[in-house]
Formats: sequence, structure tokens, C-alpha cells
Amino acid sequence: MYYVITRTFIDDPSLKDNVLKMSKASAEIFRKQSGLIEMKSLLSENETHISTYLVWDNQQSHLSCMESKDFAAVTVDWTKYMQEGKIRFELETYLEMKSDL
Repeated sequence: MYYVITRTFIDDPSLKDNVLKMSKASAEIFRKQSGLIEMKSLLSENETHISTYLVWDNQQSHLSCMESKDFAAVTVDWTKYMQEGKIRFELETYLEMKSDL
């Protein structure tokens, strides 16, 4: 399995509702992608960022998802907000540790 954790920092608090709507729209797209096993999105208590945890069958499933044209409509707003410095985005990937470690 292949694990991905993303964090979206909402640097402009006035955009919180918009970012939550975009996150929900993105989650619906993620759930339709081949190879997705599990997904959880969490809003921090202070409402300054969203963390999303995704579990994929394998790395290729994740990479194929990132190249999917299904995200075209929502990517425009995400990109605009990032370029304007209103949100920041981090993505980290993980491999499952062997049980004998």
C-alpha cells in the first residue's frame, strides 16, 4: 500500500468556507479514482488547515490520480489561491513499514 498525507493551510481566514467547499469537491473526485482504498479529511481545531489522509493500492494509483483530468475544474481555484498566497499546500508520501522492523 501507498500512503499520502496532504495539508492545506488557510492563510486567508476569509476563504475558509471556499476552501472547505473545494476540499469537499476534491474528495468526491478522489473517491472515484481507481486504487483508492481509504480517505479521511480533518479540519484542525483552530480551523487554519485541512489534513487529508489517503491510502492507495500502490504508488502508480496515486500518480495516475494526480494526472487525472477529473480535477481540472477544481484545480483552477486551488492554483489561483496558492499563487495569491492565500493558501499553502504540502504533500508527503509514505511506504508501509515491514512488520519485522
